[in-house]
Amino acid sequence: MAAIFLHLVDEHDQPVPPQVRLAVETAYRWALHEYQHFDRAVLAGMAESVALAMCRRSDQIQFPRRYALTALTGRLQEWYRAHPAIEILMDPAEVEHLTGDNPKSTSAAELTVLFSQIKSRLSERDRQILVLLEQDLGAQEIAKAFKLSYSAAGKAIQRARERMAAILSATENQQDEEGDAGSRPRAIGIKIW
Repeated sequence: MAAIFLHLVDEHDQPVPPQVRLAVETAYRWALHEYQHFDRAVLAGMAESVALAMCRRSDQIQFPRRYALTALTGRLQEWYRAHPAIEILMDPAEVEHLTGDNPKSTSAAELTVLFSQIKSRLSERDRQILVLLEQDLGAQEIAKAFKLSYSAAGKAIQRARERMAAILSATENQQDEEGDAGSRPRAIGIKIW
């Protein structure tokens, strides 16, 4: 495995104790294995913040490896809650048809056209939510922007995503009826913002 380069320091910019370093590096290696497609720089930042937190609570931590693993897992789950994606469910036959012998990739231009079609069919509020999601803002920031509670903002985001998925599915069904199913590949698990 490649060497791990984490900048593990406490709040005084001093190297962390060896047990903290080993615990965080172990948790980081586990996360690299479990979340293979996750951005390594973001993951390293999370691991470094876990090490800093461990140094602040070193007298309270009995099992450093368990703490590091749990803390890093919690940070990853928080990140995924703040950056959820919509996945379009497909029948196995559709997936086989899509992948086939000659899989077709989606170009950036096709995605731009698709997203502009989705935006044109959304309500004003859903468009505003989509714009905020495109800026990588989470439910907390959207709640502040719309002056809503956190749970109400989360529900509004969920409904906007459901409407976008319904529009995407309707667009695909319309193409199938017109006999133009091969012009745009279907999306499987792509973020739609």
